[in-house]
Amino acid sequence: MSHRLASWLAKGIAVVAGLLALTAAPAIGVAAPRPIAVLPPSGDNIAPAILGAARDILKEQLHRSGAYAVIEPTGESSAAEIPPAQAAQLAATLGADQALALRITHYGRVARLALTSYAAGTGQVIYWDSITLSSGPDELDAAIARLVHGLVTGKPVRDSAELETVTEKETQQLNRRNANRSFGVHLMALLPFNTPGDFSAVPGGGIFWLYDARSWMADISLDLGGQSGRAFYDVAIGAYYPFLREDFTPYLGGVVRWAYMDLGGQGAGGLTFQPTLGMLLGRLSSTQLRAEVGYFFNTFGEREGDNLTNDPSPPKHYSYGVLLTVGIGF
Repeated sequence: MSHRLASWLAKGIAVVAGLLALTAAPAIGVAAPRPIAVLPPSGDNIAPAILGAARDILKEQLHRSGAYAVIEPTGESSAAEIPPAQAAQLAATLGADQALALRITHYGRVARLALTSYAAGTGQVIYWDSITLSSGPDELDAAIARLVHGLVTGKPVRDSAELETVTEKETQQLNRRNANRSFGVHLMALLPFNTPGDFSAVPGGGIFWLYDARSWMADISLDLGGQSGRAFYDVAIGAYYPFLREDFTPYLGGVVRWAYMDLGGQGAGGLTFQPTLGMLLGRLSSTQLRAEVGYFFNTFGEREGDNLTNDPSPPKHYSYGVLLTVGIGF
């Protein structure tokens, strides 16, 4: 029993020793902080007191990172930015690996902070990134923390936001271009090529909403029609490419419909696809005229004959043909 107890104790000691070794391993590989010279910040339309505060925040964030040992050359903050060659020479004189320059530019209601790191001696840019603020000096701490985080990790500022460092500008909604919208009505004629018996057009009409996003257009429409015992109705969505940016433009696109068609058979419903060529007149006006010619083909088959037929499995036909449309939008 004593031998087994001793074995268990030895194994326990070995496990604890292994855990302690793993805990201590990261500390062994920690690199010494690199010396970095923090130059006096510069700026446009910025009060000297704000530049001084920005310098203090920058030094504090560098200390917190643990990656840099701050060396602070003498000099007051000013509007003039130190040239890269002079910054590199100053860093070399101070025994630093890099020279760090912060510049703040204020214009209108926003301010832009840019952080640049130069290699000592050569003046080569090691790091550069910027961030824009819209709420004044209150966000200096968060903005500079983001810039220092990018300097340490190499991660772009736009991808380094955390709960405490999201800026007010980043919470604002994106500016988006408005798409022009118009509502209209159209008349149509469905000309199926392979319906049994009658090959004449089936008239109809509908309403549409057209959205013009300049480089592309889209519409939604509701249609119905019928004549001589034949009928159809559908809901459609289309997308188009306009060839011109003028008041008149031809366009090319496609339409997907969910349609129900009774074209001389027992009727059926499903998806219909339709390549479409059209023309739009009055694109720059509040009133527009549209004309389209499309070629439709159904993915669903309509059984031939009527519902009273004795044939338990009558043959199907899949309709296809031309759809002509003219409309006006407002």
